[in-house]
Amino acid sequence: MGAQLAKPSLDAGMVTADAGRLVAFYRDVLGFEDLGTLSFPGIRVIHRLGCGGSVLRVVEPEEPPTRDATGGPFLDVQGYRYLTLAVTNLVEVVEACRAAGGTVVVEPLESRPGMLAAQVLDPDGNYIELGQQD
Repeated sequence: MGAQLAKPSLDAGMVTADAGRLVAFYRDVLGFEDLGTLSFPGIRVIHRLGCGGSVLRVVEPEEPPTRDATGGPFLDVQGYRYLTLAVTNLVEVVEACRAAGGTVVVEPLESRPGMLAAQVLDPDGNYIELGQQD
């Protein structure tokens, strides 16, 4: 028997040394909803950001985390490596990321007929895949 999900969406957490910078990116550039903060022992702050029915938790611990040792592409390391967002304005989102100083890893391209795709990095270097179905 599988899990009996109480919510038909996924919540994810990411650890950072600078929560303010990531919150601003996900809220102001990608349009996530600010759902407030939580506290927990050993953690400076947990910001909750809504994306539809899902929640992204941006966690800033008391002691700054170390960066990924490889510093390479997302396929170089095991574990959760990127988020995928389905959008209706992919080219505009890519340009907003670029204007905010973000890195565009893969420029918008047609990945299959009627499907645009792109990849950008958030300020911490986390990959975000963007997809737009025509």
